[in-house]
Amino acid sequence: MLNQEDNELLTRVSPGTPMGELLRQYWMPFLFDWELTTDGPPERVRLLGEDLIAFRDTNGNVGLVANNCPHRGASLFFGRNEDEGLRCVYHGWKFDVSGQCVDMPNEPAESNFKSKIKTIAYPCVERSGMVWTYMGPRQSPPPLPGLEWMDLPQDHHVASKRVQYSNWVQAMEGDIDQSHVSFLHSRLHLREGNGPGRLLIDEIRKSDTHPHFEVVPTEAGVCIGAGREAPDGQRYWRITQHLMPFHTMTGPYGPDPRRNWRAWVPIDDTNAFVIGVSFHPLRPLTAEEREGAEKRAGVWNISPEWREPVSSKPFGRWRPIPDLTNDFFIDREVQRTETYSGISEFWAQDAGPQMSMGLITDRTKEHLGTSDLAIIAVRRRLLQAAKALRDRGEAPEEIAKPGAYAVRSDAVLLPGGESWFAATTERRKALAGINPDCA
Repeated sequence: MLNQEDNELLTRVSPGTPMGELLRQYWMPFLFDWELTTDGPPERVRLLGEDLIAFRDTNGNVGLVANNCPHRGASLFFGRNEDEGLRCVYHGWKFDVSGQCVDMPNEPAESNFKSKIKTIAYPCVERSGMVWTYMGPRQSPPPLPGLEWMDLPQDHHVASKRVQYSNWVQAMEGDIDQSHVSFLHSRLHLREGNGPGRLLIDEIRKSDTHPHFEVVPTEAGVCIGAGREAPDGQRYWRITQHLMPFHTMTGPYGPDPRRNWRAWVPIDDTNAFVIGVSFHPLRPLTAEEREGAEKRAGVWNISPEWREPVSSKPFGRWRPIPDLTNDFFIDREVQRTETYSGISEFWAQDAGPQMSMGLITDRTKEHLGTSDLAIIAVRRRLLQAAKALRDRGEAPEEIAKPGAYAVRSDAVLLPGGESWFAATTERRKALAGINPDCA
């Protein structure tokens, strides 16, 4: 468990909080490139407790500026996106993507007042279909993390996201917890899964419900091995990467597998979104793979029929209908006869328990066991980094090491006594032209 002070430090992300200042040291993904059109409608965005407006100007550049016009505070969401800037409809003040006021039509022509006005603006870059922003203090932002999918052609991957109405940490912690898959996501009766070898993995998870966890610190986070007893004296190891501060990768399945990445980005203290990518390192995705990833519920994807109608709320395309007010549409008969949870949407199987903990769970009341070793390690890494920045002004070293993010998760069957970390050293490197089979 954590004490109350550390629980507050871990979860609060608004400007001026230790964790909020730590998160601002890193680039954050927040939009897909197609969500903004040249001189098109602005998008409401909320990140780390700040209300912002995103727009794409006449030259195709993305701007991310404060929601409120610095003149009288009107929202720039209602602004006119035209002629290389976003113009407030109240009095016509216009701002470019750097936040500089470039026109004040309600001031005398000879006035230089506009040159003195600049609103909050955060630099944005686009890579492989995704828009990232840097909200930190550096004049020259650090490099983007060297995630494998970011250097692949866009037809090699498919992406989606969803909003979750809880604190970001308890949402992210589900992704580094391999213990719960023996329960929450399981079926009561085994059957062939979604690909080669999945039945065997399901059998292993059903017979060994208490995996042995080992955690190894890495340059950018922690590498987590969850080992389960398997037939013929083997162990099945599913290997998860947690990369600072909010990136996760879980082990894929089968021969020549598609791989995954997601980021659990705080909207504010009590809301987050997860943005994720399913990708293949060597080839374009097939139409069938793409359609399945877009329409079938996953960790980061809501089935189309379970999405709220598109709205102008921040991330208004990505809000789910199932929530605590409708009990995530749990079906007690299905729970009794078919699935452990009785909840149909995969992501909702996680979100239901996580949101039921409260908007920010009280970690002073937890009773952690051996299966929580990864949770403990990730919390410790985050807390140590936030305190080092707060107390000594030490920025995390990994922000200057994009190559530390060029890693993979894994899943292997190994002889019982073999070290999973040593055996997968090369397999966990994001090497071009190579895609090892997984268990």
